[in-house]
Amino acid sequence: MGKNHSKSMNYDGITQSSLVDKNLTSKEAEKQREKKGFRRIALGMIKQGMDNQTISELTALTEEELEHLRGQ
Repeated sequence: MGKNHSKSMNYDGITQSSLVDKNLTSKEAEKQREKKGFRRIALGMIKQGMDNQTISELTALTEEELEHLRGQ
């Protein structure tokens, strides 16, 4: 009982937990790219004179995020 066995499996030197971490990182990166796209769209809507409530409903950006964009 001297060895401590980990619950993660090993695939060619990559642990299953590492694969999960990479997957989460990839999903987080995808969310960031999506949010960046919504910000770009929101900026165009702001330039067209749309109000924050409408933009928020269409992009899922918060009122605070939109106010930040308006300040740029």
